Amino acid sequence: MEAEKSTDPKVVSSEIQDLLLDTPDVEAFLSELARHSASVLGSPDNEMLCGVTLLRHGSAGTVASSSERALKLDELQYRFAEGPCLTACKEGIQVHIPDLEKDKAWPEYGHAARENGVRSILALPIPLVDGTSRAGLNIYSEQPNTFDEAAVQRASDYAQQASKGLRLAIMIAQHSETAANLRAAMESRTVIDVATGIIVAQNRCTQAEALDVLKKASSNRNIKLRDIAAAVVESAGGGAIQSHFS
Repeated sequence: MEAEKSTDPKVVSSEIQDLLLDTPDVEAFLSELARHSASVLGSPDNEMLCGVTLLRHGSAGTVASSSERALKLDELQYRFAEGPCLTACKEGIQVHIPDLEKDKAWPEYGHAARENGVRSILALPIPLVDGTSRAGLNIYSEQPNTFDEAAVQRASDYAQQASKGLRLAIMIAQHSETAANLRAAMESRTVIDVATGIIVAQNRCTQAEALDVLKKASSNRNIKLRDIAAAVVESAGGGAIQSHFS
């Protein structure tokens, strides 16, 4: 039988760091993290299905899953708006269901999960430093009573280490989004400035008056200010405006 993969904090931390460095973007990292979770926590004779739920601004979604089946199991909870993983995320507590045949906490979800071949579930909160987000690691097994005390501890230790990589991934995604928004804002500002200059030259007016002309045209035509400015530049033969910044 294949040896049980290590959940030693140093080993897991190193492996997750390698995942983060070796994947091209945050989305790819999260997918690899889910597959890594399933590999580390499962065994050849007991496959695990893993998903990572992110709860942000009251809305829950799976940001990564080890397989399509794992994703479906997560989405069942969102459909019923109840389940162990949602509870783990919202309340920051560990939720363990040894056998869905005997569990009565979430009858609708439990019945649907059993129909999809699941018998035991372990849901673990993933600590995040982002005050607006909560996350959880969802682990599903086809076998009942999969998670004994040792297995629960292994999974809990793993989730603690995985949280570090997840926090970093979220930070990277937020910085990338901020950078993209800044770039878009700067591009808009550039074309508006050029259009304003053209109007100043054509009408011998002030910069403030030229900008007012653009704003009135934008309002009257119900077209974005940037698009009005781009049309002015194009009509003057300026072509597409390129913003140069790093």
